[in-house]
Amino acid sequence: MKNNYLLTCLMLLPVWCSAQSDQTHYAKLEIKEKEVFIVGPGNMLTVDTLIMHDRSTIKFSSDTPGVLKANVALVGSKCEISSRGVNGLDSELKKRGTRGGNGGDLDITMHFDKLKSLTIDTRGGTGGDGLDGKNGKNGIKDRQEKKIIKGPKGEDIVTYELIPGTRGTDGTNATTGLPGGNGGNIIFTYSTKKFIPVFNHAKARNSITLLHTVGDAGRDGTPGKGGFQSADGVLEHIKKVDSVDGQIRLYNANMASAHD
Repeated sequence: MKNNYLLTCLMLLPVWCSAQSDQTHYAKLEIKEKEVFIVGPGNMLTVDTLIMHDRSTIKFSSDTPGVLKANVALVGSKCEISSRGVNGLDSELKKRGTRGGNGGDLDITMHFDKLKSLTIDTRGGTGGDGLDGKNGKNGIKDRQEKKIIKGPKGEDIVTYELIPGTRGTDGTNATTGLPGGNGGNIIFTYSTKKFIPVFNHAKARNSITLLHTVGDAGRDGTPGKGGFQSADGVLEHIKKVDSVDGQIRLYNANMASAHD
């Protein structure tokens, strides 16, 4: 819940995107506050010195595995590295929606000089919503119509006559939402200077949050209501392919160096 809250806050922030670059190696790459740096078509980025100011983002394509190597990294608060899958398309009349896109695999090597908080996100995209059914025509219900007739002595007698209604039409069916995409794998090699990182506690100091789960399923459609003496629609279940979480492999380069 804490991780989801953090990402929700990030998505609500205004974003400025830097120009896409084919360049794969930078002596120094500084990403400004709230800026989104889009990695070029090669989906590989090597940086001698990486500076990520608060709420900045490095965005990899989810279509191919992404690689990031930073010899020295200075990371501010609520920064993000993402290869999250794209969201699926919602179902429309005569057109089935799509499942969420798969999150891209990331192979990241970072040697941190400074770190406040970083999120690495390879989650699958959210599946498209199901189709809502349409309500049928209401029709007219049976009703009792009041009539007054004269009795044998001229008195008024109240009677009621049944007036049959008019049948409505059936509601149409709805469909279930589409599944979310697979989570991408994360290979994360890291080392730190004078501090110990804390994993998956977003509010802690020096935190690194790893998100690698399947995307959320899309919303089920709502069946249409039938009119008078007519049937309601039903929820048609679309055959779904199960999605899977990504896997995480962590390597602490500090420990490896200590054993050299």
